[in-house]
Amino acid sequence: MGTVLVTGGKGFLGQHIVKKFTEYGEDVRIFARPNGHSNSNEKNVVWGDIRDYDAVERAVDGVDSVVHLVSNFRHGGSDKHEAYDINVVGTENVLNASLKKGVKRIVHCSTIGVHGDVKEIPATEKTPFNPGDLYQETKLTAEQKVWDFYQKTGLPIAVVRPISLFGPGDERMLKLFRMIKKGRFIMFGAGDAYFQPAYIDDVVRGFHMCLTDEAAIGEAFIIGSEEYLPLRNLVQVIAEELKVPPPKIKLPLTPALWMASVCEQVCVPFGVEPPIHRRRMSFYQNNRAFSIDKAKTVLGYKPEISLREATRRTIRWYEAEGWL
Repeated sequence: MGTVLVTGGKGFLGQHIVKKFTEYGEDVRIFARPNGHSNSNEKNVVWGDIRDYDAVERAVDGVDSVVHLVSNFRHGGSDKHEAYDINVVGTENVLNASLKKGVKRIVHCSTIGVHGDVKEIPATEKTPFNPGDLYQETKLTAEQKVWDFYQKTGLPIAVVRPISLFGPGDERMLKLFRMIKKGRFIMFGAGDAYFQPAYIDDVVRGFHMCLTDEAAIGEAFIIGSEEYLPLRNLVQVIAEELKVPPPKIKLPLTPALWMASVCEQVCVPFGVEPPIHRRRMSFYQNNRAFSIDKAKTVLGYKPEISLREATRRTIRWYEAEGWL
């Protein structure tokens, strides 16, 4: 395969892709934004900002393929310009630099969020787009830019819309695990919205298939697990694997949504991250249930880790690291 550039290779998904791709025998290069913990001596890392075209071009120079993961992950008070610049302009930088430097394939990471709160269960790649927040809107715009570029240039591209990720190293689901373990989890509403967690190793294999299989070119794939379940059932599974009583605190959803809206109106104008916001409350009300039949049929993809086993592995890792 030659050299694979992974943009965002220091993030949760990126680190797992770098590790697994290296085990698969790929020569991996990382593009990442420097922070206080950056090691300038890492030989396989190009440091830079995805919004800086020159930096992206340096990272792309000499690679054969690109897995583009960088995104401005959503916050309650996300800046619209920053979100657009990172998710959309950053993607355009990767596309243009890749074409200029002769990259042979791009795998672009989109999100199931482009489908928003799905009404058909399970949703598919053909389910209408319905983004519900700034992150989802800009990710959809970025994906549409990808398809326009593919049509105009013919540069081989595949798109992955990963299902909600969790596993060792994940900090988003860690919050849920911690609250359940400490008996502090509050269920807003009935807990009947569907949720579909996907174990990180399964998703990484899907990315590698999209990188190596010619059938992936020009296609979008929902990649993840096959198991979706009501949120109240997911919480039950996690409690059982943590060996703690299941959460019993339930509060109405509507007042919480109103409070989240007020918090945003008060905090966002001052650049303060709201302690509670509508995007966070969407966890309790939005359906996320998807079919992976296309990936199974076209790529031969099949998730290997069940929800129970994935939950056990994640808990063991959290405990071993002292996170839980």
